[in-house]
Formats: sequence, C-alpha cells, structure tokens
Amino acid sequence: MKTRGYFYVGFHTTLNIILNGLTFGNYLWLEGRVLNGLFRNWGRRFRYQPQKFERPASEEELVYLIKQAKDLRFFGSAHSFNDGIVADTTLVSLDRYAGVVREDKANKRLTVKSGTRVRDVVRLLLDRGWAFAALPSHDAQSIAGILSTDVHGTGRDWGFVSETIVDLRIIDSNGQVKTVVPTDDLFRAAIGGVGAVGVISEVTVQAVDRFHVEQKFEISDLSYVESHLDELIEKHDHVSFYLFPFSTKCQISTWNRTRKAKSFLGPLREFIAISFDALLAAWFGNLMAYTGALKKLSNFTHGLKQGTDLVMESNKAFNRTIYHLHQELEFTVPYEQTWEMCKKFVGLYEYMYLEKPIPYPLFEVRFTPAGHEQTLLGAGRGRRSTWIDLVLDDSNGFEPYYAAAEELMKQVGARPHLGKFCQTHTRQDMEKLHSTSFTKFLEIRDQQDPQRKFANVFTRRLFGA
Repeated sequence: MKTRGYFYVGFHTTLNIILNGLTFGNYLWLEGRVLNGLFRNWGRRFRYQPQKFERPASEEELVYLIKQAKDLRFFGSAHSFNDGIVADTTLVSLDRYAGVVREDKANKRLTVKSGTRVRDVVRLLLDRGWAFAALPSHDAQSIAGILSTDVHGTGRDWGFVSETIVDLRIIDSNGQVKTVVPTDDLFRAAIGGVGAVGVISEVTVQAVDRFHVEQKFEISDLSYVESHLDELIEKHDHVSFYLFPFSTKCQISTWNRTRKAKSFLGPLREFIAISFDALLAAWFGNLMAYTGALKKLSNFTHGLKQGTDLVMESNKAFNRTIYHLHQELEFTVPYEQTWEMCKKFVGLYEYMYLEKPIPYPLFEVRFTPAGHEQTLLGAGRGRRSTWIDLVLDDSNGFEPYYAAAEELMKQVGARPHLGKFCQTHTRQDMEKLHSTSFTKFLEIRDQQDPQRKFANVFTRRLFGA
C-alpha cells in the first residue's frame, strides 16, 4: 500500500478544506473520480487505469452496457475504503445518471436515478418541503452507494437509510429490470450486497415534512457515559460518542428534533467547527502520535475541546462534509457487549502504540435498534447493534493496527461494514457471521448474476468465485 507521511495528511486535509470553502461547498478534492483516464477513490488509495470506462446517462444505456460487457463495476462518489470499486475490465460512473424520475406529492415520495448524490437528493426533497427522516453522517455518496453498503446513522428508534426506501429498480446480468420492495428477497440482497446481485437503477424515497434538528457536542467523563448509556440513548432521538486513547474523556454527540429557530449562521459555524477538528486531527493529533506524546497529552488535550449547540435544517445537522484524510474500519457487535468491545479495540491500539507509534485515532461509537430486516448481509441485521468505527489518520502505521483489529473482529464475531477497510474477511468468515442469511444471499446472486459480470477481486474474496 502506498506510503504516506505526516505532512501528506496535513497538507491534503488543509487543501480539501480550502478548496471546498473557496467554492462555497461545491467542490471536494477528496472525492472519487476519473480524470484523464485514471480512476481515484475518495482517499486516492485505489488508483488505476481501467481497461474501459463508461458514463451512461439513461437506464437504456445501463441495460446495453450490462448486456455487452464481460464484467463491470459501478461507482457513484467512490467513497470507499476497500477495493470494491476496482473493476476487472469495465468501470462505470453513475455521475451522469442522476436526477428525478417522478414524484408522488400525495404520499411524499420521490423517485430518483441511482447516481444521484445524497446531498442532491436532500436538495430535491427540500425544494418540495420534504426531508429524509434521518441520514448518515456523510453527504457525498450516491443514493445507490449508501444502499449497497447499508449505510447507517445512529438512534434509539432509527438506524438505516434503507428503512426510508419504498422500492428499487434493479438490473440483473442479463439486462432484465425488476422492481422490488422491502419484503422481497432481492431487495434484501441488494441492500448491503455491494452490487453483487445487480445494478440499482432507481430508488423511491419515502420523505417526511422538513424539520429542524438541535445538534449538541460536549465533552464528558467516560465513566459517566458508561454508567448512563441506556439513559442517554433513551433520552435523545440520536446519540453517538467519540472515545479517545489514553483518555478518560469522551465526546457526547446528540441530535433531537426541535421547533426552535435555526441558529444564526449555523452552517458556517458548523463548517468552521468541522474544519477546525479536521485540522487538529491531521496536524496536532498526528504530531502527538508520531512524537510519542499521545499517552502523556491525550487526556489533557481532549479535555480542552469546546462543545457546540446549533439548530439547523435536518440535513445540515445529520450530514457533514468529510475534509479529513483518514481511514475507517467499522463493525458491529451486540449492544450488550458495547463497553467490553470498546475497551478491547481501544486497548489494542494503546498496546500497539506503546510498541511503535501509530497515526492519531478516534473511536466513533454509534447505535442502531433491533429488527432491521431489510438486508441479508448488512452488519446491523436483525439485532440491536453497537457500531465501532476505528478512524485513523491515513498515514504510515495504520496498517498493522487494522490487521490486528480485523483478527480481533474475527475472534469476537464482529460483523464488518463492507464499505469500510475490510481487507481480510473471506467467504468462510461471512458464512460464520451471517449463516442462513448468507446462504440465501448466494442463492440470489446465482440467480441474478450466474455469469459473475458484477464480480471483482473484492466480491470473490467475500462471496467466492
């Protein structure tokens, strides 16, 4: 894997913030694209020249491509931390396949093409006085991309974007188009199926009336959070935490619907706060990590962090733009094991850090409720889950920690998020984690793609050839 130093992360995080600010939020340097025939994913870890590159603009073009291709993989924003977006032969961008297909005003439903970015779906909904019920934390992904990895948020009663979807149109490897609903097995295989059972061409979103959210970030003692976890989750619509290594401090993040007026210059203040955090992580956090000072300074520096309290449009509160050049390895464990597992993975980092400096980390902890049955392979399927996201600066030294963390995941039975790092899990691991649900998924894949047109190195490792 490409070597990256301290200054690389700091400089490119800074560049991303400056370019986004100068273009008033319209351009992100850290975003997947093909330029001069060279593909780069969002973090520029996966760079290659595909043998063929296509940008269809209609469903008819999609069908034609699928019928003619030997094999192909699709991408929206390429906000991926693994090689799921690396095609054997034909790489297909869905950027031109975006926009509204139809709307149902009476039922507050909007059907969009699959390449439409989440930030654009949000805008289209807001234009109609609507909104998503809730959202994940990033807005650059395509709507099909977040469904293909079953992207989640965090909440007492809500967890997944797929729960707001009324129906999908899916194209199989023979070019046949099917419309499916959440009770269909094909729908459940497509959600979290990383594109292995077909190409999502259209998505119908069930919207709600637009609303405001009060977002609060505050620093607390970890011991308080640990002893009041159930109470905090029950009290707030949405809640998550940041844990820090070598620290007894914890950031509590909460989001609640409100009738309060929006904060003055809320989005600008949010941009400044997020940018400041990204710069601190890239420059100061990584400096502490590489100089060996993290153990001595972590508790003090994280205790200095200032909280925020902003009322914003729902999407501005739920979504954020990612400026920080980082890596993510995320997984779920049963909610009842929350603190046991958090201590294991934070402890693993601390143990390895004392042997050799590792890039600066954050440990984000989120929660989803039980009863999620819209997926066969999603990491939050079925059970009440705690999501632990190991977020490290994308510079030298994160790889050994992630390798050890993936081995620990297998030991404790943690389910991987297939849109994140996920470099060593195999078909045998997936069978063990998902059992009959995985068997059902493979049956549907065989029906939808017997020729394995939608396969690549990543899916062959996870699902077999």
